[in-house]
Amino acid sequence: MAGDEIKSFIHSNSQEMLDKLSALVAMPTVNPPGKSYRHGVDYLSRLLEEWHIVHDVIPVSGGRYPRFCILGRVGQGTEVLHFHGHYDVVPAQSPTQFKPYLRNACLYGRGSSDMKSGLVVILYVLKFFQNHSSKLGGKISFSFVPDEESGSVLGAGYLARAGLFPRPSFGMVMPEPTSGTVWFANKGALTIRVSIRGKPAHVALEDQGENPFESMIEVVRSMLTLKSKIRSRKTTLPVNPSGAKRSAMLIGGESGSGVNFNVVPEEAFFTIDRRLNPEEKLADAKEELNKVFDEARSRGVKIETEVLQEGEASAAAPDTPLAEALRKNILEVTGKNPSMELCPGLCEIRFFNNRGIPAYAYGPGLLEVSHQQNEYVRIADMHACTEVFIRTVLRLLDPRCRVEHT
Repeated sequence: MAGDEIKSFIHSNSQEMLDKLSALVAMPTVNPPGKSYRHGVDYLSRLLEEWHIVHDVIPVSGGRYPRFCILGRVGQGTEVLHFHGHYDVVPAQSPTQFKPYLRNACLYGRGSSDMKSGLVVILYVLKFFQNHSSKLGGKISFSFVPDEESGSVLGAGYLARAGLFPRPSFGMVMPEPTSGTVWFANKGALTIRVSIRGKPAHVALEDQGENPFESMIEVVRSMLTLKSKIRSRKTTLPVNPSGAKRSAMLIGGESGSGVNFNVVPEEAFFTIDRRLNPEEKLADAKEELNKVFDEARSRGVKIETEVLQEGEASAAAPDTPLAEALRKNILEVTGKNPSMELCPGLCEIRFFNNRGIPAYAYGPGLLEVSHQQNEYVRIADMHACTEVFIRTVLRLLDPRCRVEHT
């Protein structure tokens, strides 16, 4: 299939792609709490139905508000390439972020970069091949999920636990905001809320109380000693910025205690956000933290812990047929040879990599503006990513292209 045909498809659908992105950005699919998920899923499902794309909407129980995943496919055959994306976004700094606007060929708004522009890319790859399914010697499968921004437990994690994810022969691609690089690996994460119980008392009767804030300071001091040890560890994988090579532990991203300045607090709390390099194991990270907690408990400190999110680090080989197809097509479309890097955060490629299925992230968004007040995506980058993905499908699933590019 000539590149001109792909470019013509994107050009003829360019306004429609912008309209769909604007509609998605206007939907406040904020996580937490996920209150507007149904609106977003209904929109995506109706669109897939209009294009006669086979899919199922799968309800997920367990959240305060209903959760839904979408699974579907285009084409037939045993050779499979999977596309994956999430439709939830982080909370906005302002309600105006859900009023998307176009300026200097960029679409601004919450989720424009992370990753609703990526969802639009997947949608138009599906639309293209729904109209050209005869070109495929296999099939495209896809999944849209919630809760990526809070650890994936009731989204991709649910699909993985239920055995609903496919085992695509070529692997998986997800259009996260990678700023032009390809992520073939990701860091792991362990986020914990630490609560310390005390005994309240009036300040005049302070000796009758038990101040959990003071106990918290002692626990944090021990955590800082552990942090120094953790920060000495570095990954051997390429990552940007270079400082992200270190293992990380953020102490006190959230913290607090008490109800008033003249009352001994009943409770104090702080959070720990541990980020693991692929050379580390989640179980070992838990054990290190638990040793600090247990030592404090042995001194009588009343500690309770709650795991807010956890996920293993993962890595795929950087030279699989899918990785090579992505790199070649990115170079052909953009003129830039992408670097293969470690994602500096948690990424849902882990649900495939850790099952032995190569998974990669590459998308139109910029990581540096994602989650920010001025979040945006360049429309030209969304078009280019769509072309890259269509070419990648053809290179892997069109029998003529497989022969030509082997």
